[in-house]
Amino acid sequence: MFVCMLSRHRISVRMSIFNASHPHILVLNYANCPYYCWGCDQLGFGLSYVCSQGCNFYLHKQCGNPQTLIEYPFSNKCILRFRDGGPGIDSPCDACGKKIKRFHFRCTCTFHKRHLHPSCLADEKTLDAANGLTLHLQKAATSKCLHCGTKDLWSKVRGWAYVSSCGSYCYHVSCVKEIINQNWRYGFFTGKSDPFLTIKQHFPEDMDRMNQLVVARKKQRPTRKHTKAVLSVLFNLLTGNALGLVGAAQTYFSS
Repeated sequence: MFVCMLSRHRISVRMSIFNASHPHILVLNYANCPYYCWGCDQLGFGLSYVCSQGCNFYLHKQCGNPQTLIEYPFSNKCILRFRDGGPGIDSPCDACGKKIKRFHFRCTCTFHKRHLHPSCLADEKTLDAANGLTLHLQKAATSKCLHCGTKDLWSKVRGWAYVSSCGSYCYHVSCVKEIINQNWRYGFFTGKSDPFLTIKQHFPEDMDRMNQLVVARKKQRPTRKHTKAVLSVLFNLLTGNALGLVGAAQTYFSS
C-alpha cells in the first residue's frame, strides 16, 4: 500500500510516502494547524504526513507508515494488529473512547477484543504538568479528570489517562487532545512547538478550578445540615412534639 523513500538532512529524518488514496507524494513535515487524519479520522497535530502539493490531505505518522503488529502497552500478552477496516469499525477506542472509523489496531486475543486508534498508541508516555510533577500514562484514571471532572469517559469505556504518582491528579488522553486543539486554534503555539507543553500552562488553571469546587462543596455541607435542622423544628412544632422540638432546636443552634 505504501512505498517509502527515506532521506536524511543533518540530524533530522524526512520521509516521503505514496498513498493509494491520494495522487500526490506525502511528506513528513509539521502541520501548521490541527487537522483530521484521513486514515483514522481523528485529530492530528505536529509532525505528520502532509501533501507536497498543498492539498488538504493529512495522515498521522502512525497511519501513514504503520507497524503490522504492536504490543499492547499495558500487557505483554496482548498483540495488536493493524487494520484498515473490517471488524472493529464503530467500536470505541480503548484509549480515547471515540469511535473507530477506518485505520485502527485490533487485539488478536480471543478472550478480550481491544480496538485502538494508531495515534492513541503513539501518545506520550509522560507529561510534565508542573515543576516536579510528572503525569504517567495509565490504563485508567484514579481520580476525576482535572479537565472534564469525571473519572470514566462513559459507562462502557474508562479511557486511558495521565496520572500523577500520588494518584490525585489526572487527565484523560482525550481531554489532553482537546486542550491541545483549543490552544492551537487560539494561536498559543505554532506547528513546530511541542503541543504537550500546553498542559503545563493549563495545569494551574485546572488546579484552581478543582480547589474552588472542593471549597464550594465544604460550604454546602453546613447549609444542608442547617436546612435539615429547620425542617425538623417545624415538623416537631406542628406535631406538638415537645421533646423532639427541644432536640431539633439544639441541633439548629449548634449548626
